[in-house]
Amino acid sequence: MKNKTILMLSLFSMASLNSQELDSSFLNSLPEDIQKDLLEKNAKQGLESQENYKPFLYSSKLNQAEELIKLKERLELDLKELEKRLNADDNLIIDDGLKLFGSDFFSSFQTSFMPINEPNPGSDYYLDIGDVLFIQIIGQKDTVDDYIIDGSGSIFLEDIGKITIAGMSLGEASFLLKSKINSAFIGTNVFIGLSEIRDVNVLVTGNAKNPGIYTLTGNSNILHAISAAGGVNEFGSFREINLLRNNKVIESLDVYNLLINGQYNIKKRLRSGDVIFVEARKSIVAIDGAVNRPAKYEVLDEQKVDSVIKYANGIKRTADLQNVSLERILDGSLKTIPIINKSQFGSITAMDGDLIYIREHPYREANISGAVMKPGTYMISATETIKDLVDKAGGYTQKAYLHGAIYLNEEAKKINRKANDVLYQEFLDNIIAVSQQNISENFDLTPIVQLTKEIKDNKIDGRVIIDLHDEDALNTHSIMDGDSLFVPEINNVIYVYGEISSEGAVMYSENKSVDYFVKKSGGFKKFADQKSIYILHPNGESQMYTARRNIFESSPKSAISIKPGSIIFVPRELDESTPRRLATQAYVSILGNLGIALASLSSINNN
Repeated sequence: MKNKTILMLSLFSMASLNSQELDSSFLNSLPEDIQKDLLEKNAKQGLESQENYKPFLYSSKLNQAEELIKLKERLELDLKELEKRLNADDNLIIDDGLKLFGSDFFSSFQTSFMPINEPNPGSDYYLDIGDVLFIQIIGQKDTVDDYIIDGSGSIFLEDIGKITIAGMSLGEASFLLKSKINSAFIGTNVFIGLSEIRDVNVLVTGNAKNPGIYTLTGNSNILHAISAAGGVNEFGSFREINLLRNNKVIESLDVYNLLINGQYNIKKRLRSGDVIFVEARKSIVAIDGAVNRPAKYEVLDEQKVDSVIKYANGIKRTADLQNVSLERILDGSLKTIPIINKSQFGSITAMDGDLIYIREHPYREANISGAVMKPGTYMISATETIKDLVDKAGGYTQKAYLHGAIYLNEEAKKINRKANDVLYQEFLDNIIAVSQQNISENFDLTPIVQLTKEIKDNKIDGRVIIDLHDEDALNTHSIMDGDSLFVPEINNVIYVYGEISSEGAVMYSENKSVDYFVKKSGGFKKFADQKSIYILHPNGESQMYTARRNIFESSPKSAISIKPGSIIFVPRELDESTPRRLATQAYVSILGNLGIALASLSSINNN
């Protein structure tokens, strides 16, 4: 019975292994970021089903990275097929995410634009009840006083009497008052201005976002009133906002004139009793593709397609004017109307619901730097290749080292980042499994923890291995947007790093072995893993080399060709706690980024 109990406890312990707490002293020995990730990983594993947990197996997530590489190849084929379709006459769908131009204007309207109660209007400002004038008299009688326009529309001046000025402009009222004062006090100078501006009550209605009565200052205009009401709602027009006074339209605001043409033609100031009415929205036309500002635009009656193109800030220079389409609802169905010539833009009337699409030639931008005649960023068409990019840059310089070229691609970078994340999670799995079984401390986890840290901090690149000597490959490899090619100059050194006595660069000697360059660097350290030496060739390819050659090998690995710019990396020997597959993946990833860094540094030094 006792033995059965022990067996049951042992089975339970194995089944709940992944939910055990990690040893605190072990955790404290780890870097903070690794420690945090391990705790999160362990907690997540604790939520998984116990019966599915197998501590002696490691994750196969790296297989997913290999599948991603295959997926990338399929996506590249799909992109080529998509480009073929774009060249065809198939209908193209307008981006559903296009916003109505002007819809953000009132939501971003700054409160500092709102008029405040300060006397800064011009002489055309019309006075009314509540305005306060200051009048300074210098001469026979020196006075400075404020005078409020009372309910009768008048002010009262001592020795002069009551003067009605409501309804006059500030300029007209000033002329009248100066005449009265000069008649009463001969030889005086009179200065007149506004001390305070009255408040006005206006009604904002129609298709405003928040219709209602608003109190503004007398210096406000129609734009201020609409802003105070939150702008225009989804049914309102940006092209016709009317100011009504005594039931007559005395001014209209077209927001597009303001935003597109920069015409600020608002003349009228608001008065109490004014009505600001937002009319219903006009026709909406969408334009997308090779225009500078794709969006939906509100057009007036009888406006032509060329007006919509103008609103969109014109056509891009990369536009394919042989592929312009207009989709329009006719007789209850959507019809595609081809526009053969751009001269038609001025003759076709835009209608509500129109969709205009101007195809854009699939140009890309690619950068080339290093040992070329004209380094820089170039515009590349969809059919052009690496060979075309090199030709645009004027070809290579005499010192160009083609074997060391570095080609970077954004899609490859995304896949490499995913693979690195998967590899990092795999290392965390391994540390958890080994630490929980390392009761007698049979394994030294320090090297594997250091390697895990390097994987986490690894700066991911999108290097694609290319051979610039292969003309056929260069003529078939299409360039994607954002790609970059770096051609280094010849650098006659070999870089030796890792568990060797003196890390750094060693002068290159032709036809020499890995062992030769290791000896030149002082030889191996005590814990060097001589069975797993990694060589990163200048073109980005990596190889593993074993210093202790098997006498039965038919083709010794010492025959590996070492070229200038190669990196030899001797790792620290790892115990059996880490599968060699994981270590190999880690070192190859880290070495690849080191190679790019050294090549770039070499280029800077040469310049």
